[in-house]
Amino acid sequence: MEHRCSDRHPTDIKILIYRYGVPVAIGRIKNGNRYGLYIESDLSDVHALQQLDIEVLVYRSPQKLQRYKFESIVVHTNFRGFGVEIDSSSEEACNQLMEMIQAKPRTPKAAELFAMVANA
Repeated sequence: MEHRCSDRHPTDIKILIYRYGVPVAIGRIKNGNRYGLYIESDLSDVHALQQLDIEVLVYRSPQKLQRYKFESIVVHTNFRGFGVEIDSSSEEACNQLMEMIQAKPRTPKAAELFAMVANA
């Protein structure tokens, strides 16, 4: 049985997943709150306590792509994805993350994200 301090909010935001500063996969935030996220991804070899960076790319206008990067620690995994705890001491960063989850912003298409991973 899980004990959460706050509710999870469903969403569907495409993201880039970084390992050691290098983009390694794309994923989707399926639900989350200001402290943690559940991410669906095909990324293999993910283990509890592993550090990953999560980058959310959001279109603020048709031509302007805004990037938000968060450090995280994997807390659990399953066959569809993994849960992470956001490793941030900044209340502002946590507020930005929560606003994005609730707003469900427009994000780049999967092909654009694949191109970003391939060009890294």
